[in-house]
Amino acid sequence: MATNSLKYTTHEGVTRTVPIDTVRLIRPMSAEDKAKAKDSLKESKGIEIDPERINIRIEFADKTSKLGRETLDAFKEQGVGLVNLGGERFAPAVNITAAEAFTKEDAERLKGEDYTLAQTFRAKVETRAGAILSSATPAQVMDRRAKALELDLASSSKAAPKAKPA
Repeated sequence: MATNSLKYTTHEGVTRTVPIDTVRLIRPMSAEDKAKAKDSLKESKGIEIDPERINIRIEFADKTSKLGRETLDAFKEQGVGLVNLGGERFAPAVNITAAEAFTKEDAERLKGEDYTLAQTFRAKVETRAGAILSSATPAQVMDRRAKALELDLASSSKAAPKAKPA
């Protein structure tokens, strides 16, 4: 069974546990991302961070985000199945409720709302924490979701002892 919470360590070293259904996206951070985050936090909030201590950005349903020390592998070890939506963006598999084609009409409508689409999106993915665009097709998203959920089941069944057949 998949976990219903996500545990992460903030850049200050505080361990937080949040409900998994509030997590919209998880993004690993490149060296450039870390430098931008450091500069942005220093400028906007006067907060000094050590970029070597952060590895991921967690975005929540309300579009706020937090920086964390963990890696994607550390989350997987917690039993959180992650689905690669493309562009180094991952969503918890248990949060994905549907995927549908992202059409040219959808793209044109967003451009009309002053959005800039930096990559080609093929799917609109519905999650418990909001909609996300994906460069994967709807079928790929759902296949990846199924695989991630299977890994969740496999890892949790190893942890729980199995009853012996009679």
